[in-house]
Amino acid sequence: MTTLHLVRQSAFNSQDLFQCCQVMLPADILVLMDDGCYNLNHTLLSNIENIISAENIKVIQHHAMARGLNVPELIEVISMNELVNLTFETENVITWQ
Repeated sequence: MTTLHLVRQSAFNSQDLFQCCQVMLPADILVLMDDGCYNLNHTLLSNIENIISAENIKVIQHHAMARGLNVPELIEVISMNELVNLTFETENVITWQ
């Protein structure tokens, strides 16, 4: 059962990403959006890479750009349309906010 995790808060200000790590399974997908994009620079991201493969970590392009963030090459940059497609491809969606 694949779950899409949408993280909207920065781990610098919230426990959402940490709590997400607690329930995440290897087949799950993580999407960083809104202020969750700041997690690209948080140490918890490397912990997540121990749970799921880097190809299952994604960030919304316009959200990262609006915050002036550089996205590591291993992280896939996606559009809102691609996010919508992911909601149909996964069995569950959890929004962490």
